[in-house]
Amino acid sequence: MKKLLIIALALALSTTAFAKELNISAAANLQFALEEVGKAYKAETGTEVKAVYGASGKLVAQIINGAKFDIFLAADMSFAQKAYEAGLTTDKPVMYAEGLLVLWSKKYDIKKLSDLKDPKYAKIAIANPATAPYGRAAVEAMKKAGVYDTVADRIVQGESISTMDTYIQTGAADAAFAAKSHLASGKVKDAGAWFDVDRKLYAPIEQGGVILKTGDVAESQKFMEYLMKGKGAEIMKKYGYAK
Repeated sequence: MKKLLIIALALALSTTAFAKELNISAAANLQFALEEVGKAYKAETGTEVKAVYGASGKLVAQIINGAKFDIFLAADMSFAQKAYEAGLTTDKPVMYAEGLLVLWSKKYDIKKLSDLKDPKYAKIAIANPATAPYGRAAVEAMKKAGVYDTVADRIVQGESISTMDTYIQTGAADAAFAAKSHLASGKVKDAGAWFDVDRKLYAPIEQGGVILKTGDVAESQKFMEYLMKGKGAEIMKKYGYAK
């Protein structure tokens, strides 16, 4: 009996010793999708996937300043490029998904961008355009649609695209530009009304990823392949990503 316990303990320690973990620095729009991708990846490979979410501009600044991650999944190519230019990655950025922009309101039955001209939309939330690509896309779309000048003084900014959920759910904003991945997830309760912003009104949100030299490069390569071409890609599509 004692011998069996020793063998069982040795096997448990061996499994723990060889268990792998990936730590990812990820754009806020990825939260719901990446959680499901991570669970599926662990089920297939045994590798635990952990992620820290935030505005891409702030995340890349943390990485440049020494934060240790295996992979950086940005909300656009430019922030991933910054990590590459800093000499922190194994290769140039790759586009792993195309994000889509939606306009969302819980208070009103919003149907088109021009609805924002109505004064009842007293506060219109966008992610900070300086650090969040979805915020830049929102400004671009409003300008091309000819509504920006009318609503500019009613725009409020949040740190990242994930804060749009809070703005809407708490009533701090009457409408918000959000990532389609959040609304398409079905995890937002009592979402209200939302629609896809015409993709012709903003430059494609090409989300770029890089493998960082500080991490497990071999396992990171496997995960990126899974995210872009394996089951992970199917999950991303389900969450409203174009690629």
